[in-house]
Amino acid sequence: MLAPLGRSLMRFHHRAISVPRVQRIATALTRLVGQRLEGPIGDVLDVGCGDGALGAKVGRLLGCRVRGVDVLLPSAQQGTAIETERYDGTTLPFEAGQFDVVLLSDVLHHARDPLALLRECFRVSRRAVALKDHVRFGPVSHGLLWLMDVTGNAGTGIAVTANYLSWPEWIELLAEAKGRMSAVEWPLEIHGLPWRTITRSELQFASILEPLP
Repeated sequence: MLAPLGRSLMRFHHRAISVPRVQRIATALTRLVGQRLEGPIGDVLDVGCGDGALGAKVGRLLGCRVRGVDVLLPSAQQGTAIETERYDGTTLPFEAGQFDVVLLSDVLHHARDPLALLRECFRVSRRAVALKDHVRFGPVSHGLLWLMDVTGNAGTGIAVTANYLSWPEWIELLAEAKGRMSAVEWPLEIHGLPWRTITRSELQFASILEPLP
């Protein structure tokens, strides 16, 4: 009884929350890329790509090729929407400047070493890193983000480290990585009603990150 109910809830979550969320994030990131970067976009790397749905949508919107890396890969039966390979969660197996843009969506708060991974993203990108992540304002928002993380990643094998940063901590992380936010969309509406009355758009943001000159 519980197994069929659990599968039904997962299907509902995917249809009602996950699919619209991916569409909104892809739209926000491509909008920021278009506003900040001039000219056509070449190859894009989606770090922590999961099933590749986000990368595939970004690729269609930008008209470019998107490849992915992740620490966990779906089974052969599930497959991915983009070409994907495994990496160790810190070191990207690519040459410096190999990609025009690197996508980094809801990944850094799962990373073992966010600073090292962000530096790697800057290393392999020629132009910018397109980031989507959370911002924490206190213990209540931290608990809410943790609950959303646990719910959204249930059954995926993804570790929930709950390493959510405040705005000052984001600025500090970027300074250590020798980068800056050149464009920001915040609050970021990624859930429709009634979900966003609970999930709160002010806890979400999208940004274009560029290395300091």
